[in-house]
Amino acid sequence: MTAIRPYEVVLLVPMWSLTVHTAYRAVRNRAVPESAPSRLLAGVVALVTLSVTVGVPAVRRVIDTITGVQSITNVLSQLLGMSAITCLTAFVRRMSAAAGEAPSRRTRDWLPLPVAAAALFTAFFLAPRPSGEKYLLTTDHSAAHTAYWAIYIGYVIWGVAAIGVMCLRHHKHAPPGPLRSSLNLIGAGAATAIVYALHRCAYLALRDSGIPLFEDAVVVPTTQVLLTGALLLSSAGIAWPALADRRRAWADRRRVGRIEPLWRMLAEAVPEVVLPLPAQLRAEPELVLYRYTIEISDAMLALTPFRSGHAETAARKQLSAHGFTGPRLAAATEAVVLRCAVARASLTQPATPPTQHAEASSDGIERSSDPLQWLELLAAHCRHPLVRSISAALTVPTDR
Repeated sequence: MTAIRPYEVVLLVPMWSLTVHTAYRAVRNRAVPESAPSRLLAGVVALVTLSVTVGVPAVRRVIDTITGVQSITNVLSQLLGMSAITCLTAFVRRMSAAAGEAPSRRTRDWLPLPVAAAALFTAFFLAPRPSGEKYLLTTDHSAAHTAYWAIYIGYVIWGVAAIGVMCLRHHKHAPPGPLRSSLNLIGAGAATAIVYALHRCAYLALRDSGIPLFEDAVVVPTTQVLLTGALLLSSAGIAWPALADRRRAWADRRRVGRIEPLWRMLAEAVPEVVLPLPAQLRAEPELVLYRYTIEISDAMLALTPFRSGHAETAARKQLSAHGFTGPRLAAATEAVVLRCAVARASLTQPATPPTQHAEASSDGIERSSDPLQWLELLAAHCRHPLVRSISAALTVPTDR
């Protein structure tokens, strides 16, 4: 069978897309200090994708034909998988509390790989290989065959066990959030991979025993399910921090969009509070949101001489009559006062000091557990038609 099967297309298209994306990010961030985890992540994704791609029958047949070595793609696929496990071990070590370990300890994670690769190739060329596209060495009982599978499965168990131990050891110390979730998912993927390796061991030992559980018709789908589960869990764990960052960035962009009209209104009235922001930093929504919050607060303080106690009292009375209560009343009142202050600032006309009312609009800020939530509410009410009309009516040449 040389055609690419539908499920392989469904699996490979997103895997190659993720490979290109992570490789691009790793290259773009190569000059950034402490960017090693992004390079390791790109390596893990690329190695897994290549391992799966090499195992596709159509690709396998092409490689075997070009190299002239029957079943060479099997050993290549498994070697790529071993490399991915080693890369994932280094990635987890960097992302976990073990990242503070000496560089020599990190280097030792890579030392078993070339030794295992050399032994794997030696066993491969010493063992008889089946013709056709049968899975490598599943019907032979030679010593080379036993050594081959012992090397491969032993390396898988060693690697994923090390990953699982690191995840179990460090997830309790990781703060709640994306990092802890990532360690939990990668640990679950490692546990599934151990079950996969043990399942392969049981099959190789008992395939001739006549037990129905270890017949090829049962073993093949079971192996695929376990391997796919391990890959999906590990991939989810690797991608989780980046997905969480994207979700947070998306939420920050939405919040920036909500308060930006208020920021623009105040910045036009008090432009001196706006500090220059380098172009490369404008793409960081968290930083933009922080800057907007600070600059809005500074602008509101700068407009204090133009705030009107009369406008505040009149606005609260009219808004209450229209059914505004609680935080909505506080936000709408503050919005009217700010719009009037901006109008007076444009005329450089000071106003009377604001009155000290028991339900002054500033109480809305004190009652809000989230200052940004208060600014979003304030920005929304600044655009409210009733607030606009009250502000226009209260903006008069003098407030005395």
